[in-house]
Amino acid sequence: MARARIPRRSNHELVFRSARKGEEGTLATVAYRAFQAGDPEAWLRHFTEHAHLAIENVIVAETDGQLVGHATSLDLTMSFAGADVPFQGLASVAVLPEFRRRGIADRLVRESLRRMRRRGEALTLLHPFRLSFYRRFGYGVCELRDVVRTSPDRLPDSVLRRHVRAFSRPRDEALVKQAYDHARADTTGQLKRSDYWWDVRVFKRSSSGAVYVDPGSKAIAGYLLFDVPEGDAYGVQHLLVRELRAPTPGAYRGLIGFLGALGDQYEVVELMLPRGQGAPLLDEPGVRDEPLLVDGASRHPGLCPPTPVTRRRNVLGLTAAGAMGRIVDVAAALALHPSPRRHGVRGTIGLDVEDPVFTDAPRAFDVTFAARGVQTTPGSAAGDRLSLSIERLTQIYFGAASARDLLSQGFVVGSAKAAALLDAAFAGPPLFLGAYNGF
Repeated sequence: MARARIPRRSNHELVFRSARKGEEGTLATVAYRAFQAGDPEAWLRHFTEHAHLAIENVIVAETDGQLVGHATSLDLTMSFAGADVPFQGLASVAVLPEFRRRGIADRLVRESLRRMRRRGEALTLLHPFRLSFYRRFGYGVCELRDVVRTSPDRLPDSVLRRHVRAFSRPRDEALVKQAYDHARADTTGQLKRSDYWWDVRVFKRSSSGAVYVDPGSKAIAGYLLFDVPEGDAYGVQHLLVRELRAPTPGAYRGLIGFLGALGDQYEVVELMLPRGQGAPLLDEPGVRDEPLLVDGASRHPGLCPPTPVTRRRNVLGLTAAGAMGRIVDVAAALALHPSPRRHGVRGTIGLDVEDPVFTDAPRAFDVTFAARGVQTTPGSAAGDRLSLSIERLTQIYFGAASARDLLSQGFVVGSAKAAALLDAAFAGPPLFLGAYNGF
């Protein structure tokens, strides 16, 4: 009599589940080995002490009882054109080196997105290690930063720098927090910071800075926090501005003037600013002219001598990609956006949205902008329609791209009237998180 065959699990079968209490040490070890950054104790504190991390929102990949990867979803709130809006920060997508190139990270991201949607989350942001990896899940670049890298004496001077003094945490902490909250009021992307965030993510990373004291009120009206990498001698040091918050013109000019007066010590000052704010700082090139190398010399240093062939001229700064975003639930995300009601946008359009993850979800929507807010229903009754990917819709939503520009470039297809209405509805400050709102 033949024995019944018992199905056996494949050695390569992956199981995805929520992390459990008691696994924090293993999660820390996987993260440390995956990133080779920080230290194991810091990673352990990340999983045990992070105020915005719920252990059940950490998705783990397991095979043959071994935890080989994980992805974390953080509960965060950001400013959004004058309102506070919740979102999920996807962080620490980690896979052990010996388990790479098996699709584990791919499946972790997809599983995280599905769970966000089941929980009713509307939006997610992340900081990518590579843009192309996350684009295939529908994420789009939504934060564009102006990077100004220049010698201090190229920054505009101002007599208002006389109102700048050194930052002292014991004296200034509460006032700097107030200045930050005041500055974030009309922005998009500035986090609502907990005490944990201020302590661990800001002050422990930057002990140096300066504050602008308003000459009238004698209150702190702005501040900057900076780092000076070790190793360079006095006179050729680099100063990296990690955070600059100045909600008043006087505070901004005073703090920039303060940086401009540091030319005797620092060879280079580097700032990251919201898109469009970098160019007014410079009348001369902000990036030093450097030789460009031919062929293999640039790709394989040491194998052949560098041969200068041309130089960069008149470069005021660079535009860098920051955070990527994704709409998880179209109807919920459109209802969250504060700008359509604030701008008094009225009208109905249709959206036909391609989504590489939620392929079974409705893709045709009728969207009505009215006094009571945005109403989104599945359907294709609206005549003025746009056909676009979830990536492009997310970029329009966060102000990183114009629907009319995308339409003219062929990245969006459909009605010019619908594109104009969408741009009017989502007009507002562009998304900007900056260094100390990274997660």
